Amino acid sequence: MLDSPLARDQQRRLAMHGFIILFLGLLSGIGFSYAAATVDTSDPSYGAWRFAHMEGIINGLLVLAVAGIWLRINLRGALIGVARIVLVLGCYANIIGPVINALFIGKRLVTPETALEALVVYGFYIPGTLPLLALPVFVMNLYRQRADLV
Repeated sequence: MLDSPLARDQQRRLAMHGFIILFLGLLSGIGFSYAAATVDTSDPSYGAWRFAHMEGIINGLLVLAVAGIWLRINLRGALIGVARIVLVLGCYANIIGPVINALFIGKRLVTPETALEALVVYGFYIPGTLPLLALPVFVMNLYRQRADLV
């Protein structure tokens, strides 16, 4: 647990990024509402907007949750700093890729067929898995602190 000015600044930045990602997710809710009002629920654009909306909300809340416990994490070591950056980059990718998909492609992307689809899949969806690497670092850090107290 480190309550230094640097740790507080990192916490503030994490919270700022979390709110930006959450805001983008809420903005994509406008597209989701429009799709819900104009197309059938089986339409691919409906699913694309719903996906973008939910990705933004969930990833924004994830970054805000990490910001909330940031002062409880032992910040010594480079791995925590890397995990923080990887978390934020991955969560931004998780909102930007689905919004691009909903705006310009409008279908489920499993196998990219065009250059834009390849950009979304390889440039955003795959980097969007980075939070899966960051979260275990935070969990192990907190677990080790718990073990040190017992």
